[in-house]
Amino acid sequence: MHCENQKRILDDWCEKQGMKDTIYLQDELSSRKTRPEKERAIKMLRSGEAEGIVVVRIDRFARSLQELVMDVRGLVDRGGRFVAIMNGFDFQKASFNASQSLMLNIFASFAEFEREIIRERTNEGLARAKAQGKKLGRPRKNPPSKPIDAVPTVGA
Repeated sequence: MHCENQKRILDDWCEKQGMKDTIYLQDELSSRKTRPEKERAIKMLRSGEAEGIVVVRIDRFARSLQELVMDVRGLVDRGGRFVAIMNGFDFQKASFNASQSLMLNIFASFAEFEREIIRERTNEGLARAKAQGKKLGRPRKNPPSKPIDAVPTVGA
């Protein structure tokens, strides 16, 4: 889902909730191990600068089932709020119970399953392209420079 689409959904939700002070965080560059904006959001919750985290879907928040469950439970245990709009989740310490925990785990399992299926299909496509002799990978930003032809020296 494109970031502008996500922002529209978040704006609508915040407006319906009567939330005025919102901060949008978007990871421009992230990897499986580093998510600077997510870490910034969690730090803001710990310091009291924020009351909760709102995402469009749970798969936008975490890269694995373990990460999602651990982070959401950590947020809720510290008194924070975690909302996943499209999943219908609104977890808060006062109302977090066994049923919500079960739903979180089920949805997290489906999200991880979907991510693994996509990874498998991507690897299958790459293997097929490689077998067909196609060049794989991103194009280089700066093409390699051509070798300079030898220039004969004068007066040698």
